[in-house]
Amino acid sequence: MYIGMDETGMPVVKAETAGRRGKGEEGEGKTRAVKLGCVFTQTGVNEKGFPVRDEDSTSYVGAIEGTDPFGYRLYGEALRRGLEKAQQVSVMGDGAPWIWNLAEEHFYGATQIIDLYHAREHYWNAARSVFGAAEEQILNQWTAARRKELDQGKVDQVIKAIRNLCPSSETQDKILKGESAYFEKNAERMRYAEFRSQGLFVGSGVVEAGCRTVIGQRLKQSGMHWTVKGANRIIALRSCILSGRWEDFWEYRAAG
Repeated sequence: MYIGMDETGMPVVKAETAGRRGKGEEGEGKTRAVKLGCVFTQTGVNEKGFPVRDEDSTSYVGAIEGTDPFGYRLYGEALRRGLEKAQQVSVMGDGAPWIWNLAEEHFYGATQIIDLYHAREHYWNAARSVFGAAEEQILNQWTAARRKELDQGKVDQVIKAIRNLCPSSETQDKILKGESAYFEKNAERMRYAEFRSQGLFVGSGVVEAGCRTVIGQRLKQSGMHWTVKGANRIIALRSCILSGRWEDFWEYRAAG
């Protein structure tokens, strides 16, 4: 069983951002963060040894809410899907601390995996901060070496390579230290060669696609601005539909 978590911004009415800092010109907020979780299963691999997601096995939960209530929401969905019977559980996401805090609280003992593509972005960020436009060949050579190391789970070599870069400004130095710290903190979640040898997924594409299909396609269209209450109702219905439980929902409503 895989547990995926992610977050995406959604436009809301002005009253919903009162007192909240944002990215607007005057620091005003225009969006609220939607937390989305997904649960799916895998029972085998293909002829090349790559994991294959079980057909129609993905279910979703989500809401504009704090980390604690969302954690219980996702944990409840995982229990409903058979968490206690799963032979192996993996939690997948990017490097956001709230994801791994929830993983420790609700899915203790699960294999934690940072999305490989997010991890690659971090060594690219380090490289771009140092190599100029005239050094494109060196940039590509340096990042190609880091890609090979990361794919093999050799995070210590990636960290060493970042530390060996020579910053020429305080800004560059800050970026390099931040990216080095990112890899140090998440090294255990980047054992990609080991994960692949076990036939596990190493990318969080399922929940990222969910952010587009569950949230984006319905709630982030041009001109839309939502109240939190209204958005959460639609998110609940979208999750229900895309989890294949639309008929069950109406049967429950009718029984109530």
